[in-house]
Amino acid sequence: MLLMLGLMVLLFGRMAGSYKNRQGQAPTGMTNALEPLVLFLRDEIAVPNIGKEKADKFLPFLMTVFFFIFFANLLGLVPFIGGFNVTGTLGITMVLASLVFLITTLNGNKHYWGHLFWPPGVPLFVMPIIIPIEIVGMFLKPIVLMIRLTANISAGHIIILSFVSLILIFGKGGEAMAAGYGIGIFSTAFMIFMYCLELLVAFLQAFVFTLLAAIYFGEATHEAHH
Repeated sequence: MLLMLGLMVLLFGRMAGSYKNRQGQAPTGMTNALEPLVLFLRDEIAVPNIGKEKADKFLPFLMTVFFFIFFANLLGLVPFIGGFNVTGTLGITMVLASLVFLITTLNGNKHYWGHLFWPPGVPLFVMPIIIPIEIVGMFLKPIVLMIRLTANISAGHIIILSFVSLILIFGKGGEAMAAGYGIGIFSTAFMIFMYCLELLVAFLQAFVFTLLAAIYFGEATHEAHH
């Protein structure tokens, strides 16, 4: 985590310096590569779900979470360095989900809490059923965030490890040697496919976590419609 946080400080520090020193000019190098992601997070996630007026307040957190998860997922795919599975660890995803829960709770407005404890348009006799469900749902949202990220990141690692184990199991020698060669070819091909899929998952899981966090922030801050 320290490696990734240091990398983020370095990359985005240089990116900020580049904008400051090259005002009005097209970005270059790593700044040019990161700018589309930053604009995507702002224009396609934060603004549509939170609102243009309030999006800037939550953008620093959303961008930090997105790039932290994205870089952590990519680092976990680098072979021969231990296969760091940071976002597949419940302790890490629990902290991220807890931060989302705290920000949502602390920024909830009157409309948000009113809708939670006294849902509009619901008959009075149904309130004793609906209100506990709404309260439980408030706590379930960060739990779902935590489990979704952990399970999806761990699943790919488990599948790849399983096929590596098959090679070792069938390749012990003797009569199983031929089966070991056969399963080795199949497992290697499938692992390459899974590796490519994991590159896509590395981005998708960071995107999904950030999108859901933005939706929760938007629900907590939106005003009542008249």
